[in-house]
Amino acid sequence: MLQDIEKKYQDQPLTVLALSVDGKEGQPKIPDYLKKNNLNSRVLLAGEDGVEGYEFEAASSLFVVDRKGMLAGTPGQYYYKLEEELNRRLPGLLAGQPSPGPLLWGIRKAPPGFGELWHVPVGASASDIAIAPGSGDRSSEIGVLDEAHHFKRYSSRGVLLSDVELDSKVWGLSAVDLDGDGTVEWIAVKEKGFEVLDPSGKSYWKYSEYSAPSMEFAIGGFADVDGDGRKEIILLSGDEVSALRSVPKLLWKNRTLHDVRMLNVDPRGRIWVQTGATVRRLKADGSLSSQSFQAPGTSFFLGEGWGPASSHPRYFGFRYFGRVDRLQHDLDGDGKSDLVIATQGGMVAYAQDGTTLLNLFIEDNQLNPPLALADIDGKPGEELLIFLPTMG
Repeated sequence: MLQDIEKKYQDQPLTVLALSVDGKEGQPKIPDYLKKNNLNSRVLLAGEDGVEGYEFEAASSLFVVDRKGMLAGTPGQYYYKLEEELNRRLPGLLAGQPSPGPLLWGIRKAPPGFGELWHVPVGASASDIAIAPGSGDRSSEIGVLDEAHHFKRYSSRGVLLSDVELDSKVWGLSAVDLDGDGTVEWIAVKEKGFEVLDPSGKSYWKYSEYSAPSMEFAIGGFADVDGDGRKEIILLSGDEVSALRSVPKLLWKNRTLHDVRMLNVDPRGRIWVQTGATVRRLKADGSLSSQSFQAPGTSFFLGEGWGPASSHPRYFGFRYFGRVDRLQHDLDGDGKSDLVIATQGGMVAYAQDGTTLLNLFIEDNQLNPPLALADIDGKPGEELLIFLPTMG
């Protein structure tokens, strides 16, 4: 298709560049593929990391850049009507008409007083964000994990405090005071394990779970289950749920579970586990409580909301439908927990009655945007930290 477009406009200043995101092992196959499919496109080797500044998930993503280097089109504008949309837009661009660029992100709805406090460039795309709440004389801190394997710490005003390159690829980040000494530890999650980082980002102990590749590994949360003032790390590995002490020592492990679909530690330190369609709480010793309830249909239990009411709503969702925050935040300052969902294309925050509090959209982000919420300015309501792609 793009080769036909290039031929159609061959007498005009149009250049079509194909970017390969194949790894080194796949790059030698490119010439034979082009010859077999009679393709004459120029192919640049971008590598598996793609092109810095361009956010995309699907390999067949198209960006249009005008002659001044302004981004004139993003992949989502061409998904379903590629030829029609290109033929509509290209004549004006080739004639030198200026491009205002696409609207990359915006806000459709927000609570009163919502606005930008600050923004900072983070370099490589962020893969996760976590907030270490302030305590006593210690101010809040923001941790950002990027796709270049850097762990960056920022102050509550956005000032860079440290930048550490990690020795292995991690995809998740959490902030928690594990040992109860008032200093926050950072948990960097890997595919089958994690490492604990000190405030400067230095790793001082690691944990690996040697389970089968097909078995799910996840940190469900943190809770002081034995009442000693320290928080345990609650882990899911396949169908086993474990509690690790603040040092790599097992407190307990439950091997009686089957078909585990969800593990979650709520803001009150209660451990929830869903096996099949049944949801139960785990006791402090790791055994199952007798009380249970059913998740409707094939949904997953996400947790309970909280607030002054005697009964709290229960939330259910689906495994691959975006990222749902842990129901422990109050975005609008009304004293009740809000439900925050990050999905492809932005994020939405709901009040407990289903009212939309905040709707932030990203024009062409194919990933769920990393986000975190916490009170970092001491005023009613919590602040939203979110990574927004700039595209080029």
